[in-house]
Amino acid sequence: MAMRANLLTACIVPLALLAAACSERQAPAPSQSAAVPVLRHEPAVVVDVCGQSTRYDRVPQRAVTYDVNIAEMFLFLGLGDRLAGYAGIPSQKAASPQLAAWLERVPDLSAQGLEMEALLGLQADFVFGGWSYGFRPGGVTPQRLADHGIDSYVLSESCIRVQQRERVALDDALKDMENVAGIFGVERQVRPRIDGLRASIAQLRQQMHGVAQRPRVFVYDSGERIPTTAGRFGMPQAMLDEAGAVNIFADLPSNWPQGNWEDVVQRDPEWIVIVDYGTPNARGKIDFLLQKKELEAVSAIRQRRFFIMSYAEATPGPRNVETAQRLAAALHPERHITVAPVQFSKEVVH
Repeated sequence: MAMRANLLTACIVPLALLAAACSERQAPAPSQSAAVPVLRHEPAVVVDVCGQSTRYDRVPQRAVTYDVNIAEMFLFLGLGDRLAGYAGIPSQKAASPQLAAWLERVPDLSAQGLEMEALLGLQADFVFGGWSYGFRPGGVTPQRLADHGIDSYVLSESCIRVQQRERVALDDALKDMENVAGIFGVERQVRPRIDGLRASIAQLRQQMHGVAQRPRVFVYDSGERIPTTAGRFGMPQAMLDEAGAVNIFADLPSNWPQGNWEDVVQRDPEWIVIVDYGTPNARGKIDFLLQKKELEAVSAIRQRRFFIMSYAEATPGPRNVETAQRLAAALHPERHITVAPVQFSKEVVH
């Protein structure tokens, strides 16, 4: 997305880096001077991370998350008491108000970027991030963390940066949460929360069954000279699929690539999804589009059809399902779509 502009172009990281970052590994134990308690899985937990089996011997106690959507995933699981700090949440990326109390009680390590020194100083034993969600070649990577005795988990959507993927789905974020719950030893306790999201997906599919007319949609993230949009591997693609719509930039093989205004005009979207974060805000982005001369004949502009979602709703997280329901309700009002707001429990799980 715009705040990750250095990684917006679709690319595949060299295989040597992929092997180092995502291969099966057993992280070395923390130094004896560390105050982090060591609890071990019996047997070890093994999960798929970017297509590679990754082993977790320890139950993390001091986790760091990167970006607002990943913080929401972590706290949705009831793991607030294991959150030692967070990064990647500048003021323009609003988290759910339900989570403010949890975020206020731990350090904000950095508004943008992860720093190894800060993680070591915090005695972190786990980092939940992703490629362009805190992890980057030459900076903090899963392998570099492992070298310091810190486990990590990579957001599935971001794996397109290091490997080929077939598709993106709402279930990707649910699977990520299941994997993280298993790593923290709370999979059984949080099962009802994740099952509730899956039930909402099933209900949406039932209510959208047989839809014939699928409006064309342009996802506008940011950018005035060149628009940043959602490609076929970005989470909005999954939401558009479930909401009965067509992404006009589904031909771009990345998650958050750059498009171009000429294609927006030619492909003539009937709706425009605005990702509300940064400067300008959603109102400012809409005003910019309405005033852009070359877009005046675009159907969505002429008919003033805009749908707004926040950054946390547009990126993988627990609010994707509710957002897909709201989008379906806006695009297909005749379907009377049920919208089930996500609830973040104040209780922690053990």
